Amino acid sequence: MPRFFFHLENGRESIRDDEGTVVDDAKTAVRQALQSVDEMREAGELPVAGDGWTVVICDDRNNELGRIPVAEETLRARRLA
Repeated sequence: MPRFFFHLENGRESIRDDEGTVVDDAKTAVRQALQSVDEMREAGELPVAGDGWTVVICDDRNNELGRIPVAEETLRARRLA
């Protein structure tokens, strides 16, 4: 199974995911990224929502597959879609 990485960035800073997560495919990686953001927020590990943070999803070759804004409103809308 492929490994995906969920990096955080806001245009000024970046937090690299050096471990990654093994999942079945890119669609599952997006769902996992949303879940990870929720878990980090609940644990108090995320910066204040709304200050421009984005999750950057990359594959094991560092190809960018997508970006998900961390703002709570955006995450809520994506979960309902």
